[in-house]
Amino acid sequence: MKKFEFPLRKMRDYKRQMMEREKNYLLSLYSEYNYIEARYNELNDEIRDLCMSSDNDMRVGTSVREIQIYEMKKEAVRREQSQLRIQMDVLDSLIEKQRKVVVRISQEVSGLDKLEENQKSEYLYLLDKENERAIEEFLSFKLIHNKEDVYALNIKE
Repeated sequence: MKKFEFPLRKMRDYKRQMMEREKNYLLSLYSEYNYIEARYNELNDEIRDLCMSSDNDMRVGTSVREIQIYEMKKEAVRREQSQLRIQMDVLDSLIEKQRKVVVRISQEVSGLDKLEENQKSEYLYLLDKENERAIEEFLSFKLIHNKEDVYALNIKE
C-alpha cells in the first residue's frame, strides 16, 4: 500500500497562510487601538493637570487672560479626545469584523485538520487489515508447506 498523503494538504496550507495573514492584521488593529487608547489616557492626565494648575492659579490670583488660555488648552485636549474616541470606535468595529474572519478561517483549517485525521485513521485501519491479510496468507502458506513436508516425510518412511 502506498504512503498516506492528504489530498487537500495544499489547500490547508494555503488556508493556514491566510489565517496567519489575517491574525497579523488583527494584531496590528489591536496594536493601533492600544496606541490610541494610551494617548487618550495621556490626555486625561493632561486635562487633570490643567485643571489643577488653573485651580492653583485662581486661588493665588490670575488674570482673565490666563484663565482663558487654560480653558482653550482644555478645549483643545477635549477635541483631540473626541477624535480619538471616534477612531477607537471605528477600530472596535474593525477589530470585531476581523476577529470573525480569523475565527471563520480557523474553523476551516480545523475542519481540514480533522478531515486529514479521519482519512489517516482510515488509511491506518486499511493498512492494518492489509498487513493482517498478508500475515494470514504467509501463515497459511507456511502451514500448507509444513503439511507437505510432513506428508513427504511420511511417504519416505
